[in-house]
Amino acid sequence: MLGLAISIAAGIVAGIMIGFLVNIGFGIFIGMFVAIGLFIFFTRYFSKKLQTVFSAANTEIQKQQFERAVSILKSGYRYNNYAFLVKAQIDSQIGVILYTQKKFGEAYKYLQNSNPRIMMGYLMLIIGHIKNNKTRNIDNDIKMLIRFNKKDPFVYSAVAYLYEEELNDRDKALEILTKAAKVMPDNQKIIEHLTAFQNNKPFKMEKYGEMWYQLLLDRKGITRLQNKMMRDQQKSMKVRTKIR
Repeated sequence: MLGLAISIAAGIVAGIMIGFLVNIGFGIFIGMFVAIGLFIFFTRYFSKKLQTVFSAANTEIQKQQFERAVSILKSGYRYNNYAFLVKAQIDSQIGVILYTQKKFGEAYKYLQNSNPRIMMGYLMLIIGHIKNNKTRNIDNDIKMLIRFNKKDPFVYSAVAYLYEEELNDRDKALEILTKAAKVMPDNQKIIEHLTAFQNNKPFKMEKYGEMWYQLLLDRKGITRLQNKMMRDQQKSMKVRTKIR
């Protein structure tokens, strides 16, 4: 990564110069200070640049201009060498867009680069693995997802759903929900999900709203998302009409 390389190089140069002029110990201190300072600067600077890209893409998504949104996101690749996880963030977002358009094959290619810190993209990647019968490492993928999203009840419920409905493993589903109840003992949705599971009753994942519908794992979810897209399109058309 160029940002890190430049920071280290600048720190070394500064350290050598100060060490030569003053003393080695002080030179090392200044070198480290310069390297860390520059690295923080690069990280914040390019994070803001990337945020601008995401904001512009989101504007196009609200207008239902998905191809334009993807094109804008891809323009952010130019920052990949200057900050960590740039490509992972961009590819995750592109994958989510394509997934919600039901372009699952194309979405799966982008989601391969997802990072577990990016919850929705990584969850869609796990679903892609299941649908493509690539489940050999699915338990490890799920553990990674939970590790970086420990306090997100939707993650636990979604994973429990996948274990129960897609992988036919009720033992793992119960293990996930039990763990969630320990991590978030006061979370109402988790309590309801665990109780329903223990009583062999279905839990309404619709309680999680839009996050659940985006996964397109049931007919209601697909219909709900399609209706939302239609409403957004109608709102966008009304706004453009008023402007004219």
